[in-house]
Amino acid sequence: MIVNRRTVNVKQIHMDDVLELLKADRERTGINFRIYAPSIAPFDVIAMEIEFENLSDYEKGWEEWGSTPEAAAFMEKWFTFTERGGTNEIWELVE
Repeated sequence: MIVNRRTVNVKQIHMDDVLELLKADRERTGINFRIYAPSIAPFDVIAMEIEFENLSDYEKGWEEWGSTPEAAAFMEKWFTFTERGGTNEIWELVE
Protein backbone atom coordinates (compact mmCIF):
# COMPACT_ATOMS: atom_id res chain seq x y z
CA MET A 1 0.00 0.00 0.00
CA ILE A 2 1.10 3.55 -0.71
CA VAL A 3 -0.12 6.89 0.60
CA ASN A 4 -0.11 10.04 -1.51
CA ARG A 5 0.37 12.92 0.94
CA ARG A 6 -0.07 16.43 -0.41
CA THR A 7 0.35 19.72 1.38
CA VAL A 8 -1.04 22.92 -0.06
CA ASN A 9 -0.42 26.57 0.74
CA VAL A 10 -3.73 28.37 1.22
CA LYS A 11 -4.22 32.07 0.53
CA GLN A 12 -5.00 34.09 3.66
CA ILE A 13 -8.68 34.03 4.64
CA HIS A 14 -9.44 31.09 2.32
CA MET A 15 -8.85 28.15 4.69
CA ASP A 16 -12.58 27.49 5.10
CA ASP A 17 -13.11 27.75 1.32
CA VAL A 18 -10.42 25.14 0.63
CA LEU A 19 -11.70 22.79 3.32
CA GLU A 20 -15.28 23.04 2.03
CA LEU A 21 -14.11 22.49 -1.56
CA LEU A 22 -12.19 19.36 -0.56
CA LYS A 23 -15.04 17.97 1.55
CA ALA A 24 -17.52 18.53 -1.30
CA ASP A 25 -15.22 16.76 -3.77
CA ARG A 26 -14.72 13.87 -1.36
CA GLU A 27 -18.50 13.51 -1.10
CA ARG A 28 -19.02 13.87 -4.86
CA THR A 29 -16.38 11.29 -5.82
CA GLY A 30 -16.82 8.86 -2.94
CA ILE A 31 -13.01 8.77 -2.63
CA ASN A 32 -12.20 8.40 1.05
CA PHE A 33 -9.24 10.73 1.53
CA ARG A 34 -8.17 12.39 4.74
CA ILE A 35 -8.06 16.17 5.08
CA TYR A 36 -5.90 17.78 7.77
CA ALA A 37 -6.19 21.38 8.97
CA PRO A 38 -3.37 22.96 11.01
CA SER A 39 -3.48 22.76 14.79
CA ILE A 40 0.15 22.93 15.82
CA ALA A 41 1.57 23.37 12.34
CA PRO A 42 2.43 26.04 9.83
CA PHE A 43 -0.37 28.55 9.28
CA ASP A 44 -2.34 28.55 6.03
CA VAL A 45 -1.36 25.00 5.04
CA ILE A 46 -3.60 21.98 4.63
CA ALA A 47 -2.60 18.36 4.11
CA MET A 48 -4.48 15.49 2.54
CA GLU A 49 -3.74 11.80 2.26
CA ILE A 50 -5.11 9.27 -0.21
CA GLU A 51 -4.33 5.55 -0.06
CA PHE A 52 -3.67 3.44 -3.14
CA GLU A 53 -2.68 -0.21 -3.55
CA ASN A 54 0.28 0.65 -5.80
CA LEU A 55 1.70 3.27 -8.19
CA SER A 56 -0.41 1.99 -11.07
CA ASP A 57 -3.60 2.60 -9.07
CA TYR A 58 -2.28 6.04 -8.07
CA GLU A 59 -1.72 7.03 -11.70
CA LYS A 60 -5.06 5.59 -12.82
CA GLY A 61 -6.95 7.25 -9.97
CA TRP A 62 -5.58 10.73 -10.65
CA GLU A 63 -6.06 10.30 -14.41
CA GLU A 64 -9.70 9.29 -13.95
CA TRP A 65 -10.35 12.17 -11.54
CA GLY A 66 -8.67 14.72 -13.83
CA SER A 67 -10.64 13.66 -16.90
CA THR A 68 -14.01 14.73 -15.48
CA PRO A 69 -15.72 18.09 -16.11
CA GLU A 70 -16.11 18.43 -12.35
CA ALA A 71 -12.33 18.31 -11.93
CA ALA A 72 -11.92 21.29 -14.25
CA ALA A 73 -14.46 23.29 -12.22
CA PHE A 74 -12.74 22.17 -9.00
CA MET A 75 -9.32 23.30 -10.25
CA GLU A 76 -10.61 26.73 -11.25
CA LYS A 77 -11.80 27.33 -7.69
CA TRP A 78 -8.70 25.62 -6.26
CA PHE A 79 -6.33 28.09 -7.91
CA THR A 80 -8.44 30.99 -6.60
CA PHE A 81 -7.92 29.80 -3.02
CA THR A 82 -4.37 28.42 -3.04
CA GLU A 83 -0.80 29.64 -3.48
CA ARG A 84 2.07 28.10 -5.42
CA GLY A 85 4.21 25.57 -3.60
CA GLY A 86 3.36 22.72 -1.30
CA THR A 87 4.38 19.08 -1.56
CA ASN A 88 3.30 15.92 -3.34
CA GLU A 89 4.80 12.84 -1.66
CA ILE A 90 4.27 9.11 -2.00
CA TRP A 91 4.93 7.02 1.08
CA GLU A 92 5.11 3.24 1.13
CA LEU A 93 3.61 1.40 4.09
CA VAL A 94 6.16 -0.90 5.71
CA GLU A 95 4.65 -3.80 7.63
